[in-house]
Amino acid sequence: MPAGLLTSREARDAGGVVFAADCAICHGAKGDGRGQRREAMNPPPANLTLPPWSDEASAAQMHGAIRNGVPGTAMPSWPMLSDRQIWDVVAYIHSLKGL
Repeated sequence: MPAGLLTSREARDAGGVVFAADCAICHGAKGDGRGQRREAMNPPPANLTLPPWSDEASAAQMHGAIRNGVPGTAMPSWPMLSDRQIWDVVAYIHSLKGL
């Protein structure tokens, strides 16, 4: 993880743009797992505002889930996103903690 990423406003802002375009449809605008597609998913999308996703220690795990998808769920891989874009999304998701 790039140093200072989770506290970088620039990273959070850039990640928020990607999240709104690609993630909110399933995970919800607030990252709470209540997106428009939620009802059709089993298991439902993760609530990213809760542990383990909200924990800084899970940043690398979250990066891997975005890059590679999550087997057994509807979470796809996102190979079209650059490494930096994924880290920016991780920073944005981390900023949702406690909302």
